[in-house]
Amino acid sequence: MKGQRKQNKRLSVASIAAMVIVAGLISFAAFAISRNVSVIEKNVKVAGHGVKIIEDSDGGFGKKEISFKNDGADNSKILLRIAYSETWSRADGTIVSNSVNNNNVVTKNWTTDFTNDFVDGNDGWYYYKKTLNPNAIVQVLNSIELNDESYAKYNYDISFRFEAIQADAAAASTVWNRTVTINEESATWAF
Repeated sequence: MKGQRKQNKRLSVASIAAMVIVAGLISFAAFAISRNVSVIEKNVKVAGHGVKIIEDSDGGFGKKEISFKNDGADNSKILLRIAYSETWSRADGTIVSNSVNNNNVVTKNWTTDFTNDFVDGNDGWYYYKKTLNPNAIVQVLNSIELNDESYAKYNYDISFRFEAIQADAAAASTVWNRTVTINEESATWAF
């Protein structure tokens, strides 16, 4: 009888340990699955910092004004970086090349703010060389033009991504792994 109780206790302990391990694996799997879910919106606000993308377009080619606004609730300056991508596709979704004879099919008419005040980080991002003050707006694109009419039958999409953090060198180093020197309104990036 005593030997049977010890054996039952061992089985109970082993059963409990197995259940804890299984529950832990299920919890970890549920955590891993939930960590892969993301939502992308046009307005992003985190811890009082916020950026809003503003688009004014006639639709299609021509006027395509793209701007970014410091829309944060805490009235602080931010650092901004942006990236863009463009794709051409057929009606069935098949991707088509962006260039003909090594020339891009679309001319992007960037603003002087973009050409003068953003620097290519050689990592897919363009870094704003200024701090963006509260409620300030920086426009980066004026319009787009089609250079090859044979592409008029395809679908064109230009998409912008952006990130913003507080105007702080330590934050840029920690979050973006980038070195920046901030002096009043300027941000000097070291690549």
